[in-house]
Amino acid sequence: MYDFFRGTVASLDTAGILALEVGGVGYRLRISAQTRQRLPLDGTSVLVFARLVVRDDDLLLFGFHDAAERAAFDLLTAVQGVGPTMALAVLSAFPVAELRRVLLRKDAAALRQVKGVGAKSAERLVLELHDKVERIPAPADDLPVAERAGAALSGPADEARQALVALGFSNKEAVAALAKVADPAASPEELLRRALTVLRQGWAGA
Repeated sequence: MYDFFRGTVASLDTAGILALEVGGVGYRLRISAQTRQRLPLDGTSVLVFARLVVRDDDLLLFGFHDAAERAAFDLLTAVQGVGPTMALAVLSAFPVAELRRVLLRKDAAALRQVKGVGAKSAERLVLELHDKVERIPAPADDLPVAERAGAALSGPADEARQALVALGFSNKEAVAALAKVADPAASPEELLRRALTVLRQGWAGA
């Protein structure tokens, strides 16, 4: 239902509850400690990726600083016995790049250090997710040096890059497409539209 929100931080508490103002409407999102550290508190516009969790008696919104963290949340909550609260605790303890390495190493001991994650849950996580880590896009700080340099985008271009990754493109594809349509005066939406055109033309010519 919701893909992402772009707005400003109205309030943020130590329990990980973010109130994001978007066009005069406030959205209440639960976020990880990693996301909390990245949010600007000076009124700057910020892009927050979202996931809606439906319960019998409630609708819960979760927010993420990038598409990689949201993909990790989705993967974690797909494991039997792992709910959104436990998944958020894991994401609070580990940046996405480190979580990828923990799962690849099958490091259940590291996961057991997370509050609320027991021995059985830790073992289940590493067993079920070890061979699914590639479903989590590598964050920019975990990319090869050459690709990381190209991913050093900011402002509207970075928002467009994150939107492209959320749509399923790799970070490398997103950066390459945005490099072809670079325009410092363009909005994130316009850059996204132009980059999608470039990527679709690439498919047609393949």
